[in-house]
Amino acid sequence: MNQPLTNAEIAELDLLVDRVLEQTLSPLDARRLNLLLSQSPEALRRYQQTLDTHLALCEVFPSGIFEETLRLEAQKAASVTPSSTGGARQQPTAWSRIAQSVAVLSIVGLVGFVSYQIGRNSPPTNAATGTQRSQAIQSVDAAATVPTENLQPEVGFPRQEATLTGHGILRQSVDVVWPAGQPPRRAGSLLQPGELSFDAGVAVLDFFSGATLVVAGPARLEIVSDWAVTVHQGRLEATVPLTARGFVIKAADTEIIDLGTRFALEVSSNKAQVAVLDGEIMLRGNGFSDNRLLTGDQAAIGSEPLEPDFVSAIPRLTETDNRGVTEIRKRFEQAVQLVKGLADDPRLIACYSALEDSHARRLANLAITGLASDAQLIGPVEIVPGRFPNLSKGLNFGRPGSRGRVNIAGSFTAYTFACWTKIDSLRHTYNALFLADGYENGEPHWQIRHDGRLMFSVMVDDSREVSYPRGPHRPPLRDAGFHRVYFSEPFWDASMNGRWLHLAVVYDPAARQVTQYLDGREVCREEIPDEYFIADLRIGAAEIGNWGQPFRKTPDFAVRNLDGVIDEMIIFNAALPAAEIHNLYQRGSPQ
Repeated sequence: MNQPLTNAEIAELDLLVDRVLEQTLSPLDARRLNLLLSQSPEALRRYQQTLDTHLALCEVFPSGIFEETLRLEAQKAASVTPSSTGGARQQPTAWSRIAQSVAVLSIVGLVGFVSYQIGRNSPPTNAATGTQRSQAIQSVDAAATVPTENLQPEVGFPRQEATLTGHGILRQSVDVVWPAGQPPRRAGSLLQPGELSFDAGVAVLDFFSGATLVVAGPARLEIVSDWAVTVHQGRLEATVPLTARGFVIKAADTEIIDLGTRFALEVSSNKAQVAVLDGEIMLRGNGFSDNRLLTGDQAAIGSEPLEPDFVSAIPRLTETDNRGVTEIRKRFEQAVQLVKGLADDPRLIACYSALEDSHARRLANLAITGLASDAQLIGPVEIVPGRFPNLSKGLNFGRPGSRGRVNIAGSFTAYTFACWTKIDSLRHTYNALFLADGYENGEPHWQIRHDGRLMFSVMVDDSREVSYPRGPHRPPLRDAGFHRVYFSEPFWDASMNGRWLHLAVVYDPAARQVTQYLDGREVCREEIPDEYFIADLRIGAAEIGNWGQPFRKTPDFAVRNLDGVIDEMIIFNAALPAAEIHNLYQRGSPQ
């Protein structure tokens, strides 16, 4: 195939290469990639250019793993013999032999690069993590060397999609009090099947069918499907457009079938009553036989008689929106006062807050200690709405090259990092929050791995070359510098896309502990082994939302920009206790 690639084919090729680099290439993807490379010289050239750029990243920190992986994968790849799309053997042409050779070498090179990146920041003394690292490398090996017989074009048939569970979204909550012992639900949370209850306040629920409920507490509902909900207690206004016609609310053994309308409902232990505000509904069951109610009609559907004025206590969407705006402004002012109070804290190293507009591509350091520079915004950093809509700003680091450059002087005895972030995806192997440039002794790296795990590490001895055994029949992995990565369990998945999160980590050498937090709650606590103890901490040149690597040997750089927004980054020379972390979250939260 010597025809130029179409725009669709170019987009597909780029997507497949991204999946190779990000360790998500499935066997189906690999077959499609092999097919494109074997049939199109233009595809091969584009692929090779991408390969050349990314292989240069291996020079950032030289390691024996790349050479060893290349040798092993070349042995396996050499035995793979492509066949035609129809399944019958064909004699290879001169072009196909060249294409096959370069494609195999390209995939082997990419496998080596990905394997190198997997090994670099894995915890050296954690057996379970070592197993995960080995499995990750093996999974890439398998995708790169899938059988090539009976290859067929797979256009229009992507790899298996990720799935989430839910029937709608919690659009908004105003002054909601969640039951004791139940974690609060944030705006943007999925409406999982099952019970939804709260003690006070107002919640706005958007079902995927198109129906919207404004519910006042105390309330107890059962989420059944996109098209149905059971109300055991609560006062609500239901807005059901024509696209959601047929949406059903069940209360007091009665089905309220909406025919494209807006109606009010009140349910308590001893009564249930409904009123049509606009349009038409139908009642079925518990003595009703498809009875229709029109605008202005009311009915008691429980055992108690109707209270005609009950509609006045029903929450309305417009009123709830206005209350929400007032609540956001109140919380914004509270967050501003929190930041102003922190600025005078002698423990504070730096406070970068976008609660106010940045000026001249610069985010001011509000700490009075004078240890840290302002953050200079570099590259395509976008100024976007922050966690307080229409009131604050945030920094979007979603495009490669985006970064906030800082320089922090001095030496420290402990670290506490805290930030507000909204993550759109974890599309890179490592996704930066705050990373020191050179990763030298005492310097921190704070990031999120592609599987949703928080990662924090401090370099202990950058002069040591470290080897990690891989078994009796395999050469050891080699890493530059003696350090340990402290991982949390996975905390992020696609259901949290676009939600504002408060992340924090406390690195406490004196107590030999590293503690990580999500939304003011501890999610991980790990001891610092004696061999990883380091008392003299420092930062120097560093970046928010990316990694600078100023000493690399080539123009290429690791792609670690956070695909998301950060609107606050705070750093302390202290190990803050859990109560202070929770206070930072609670007083700075937009909800």
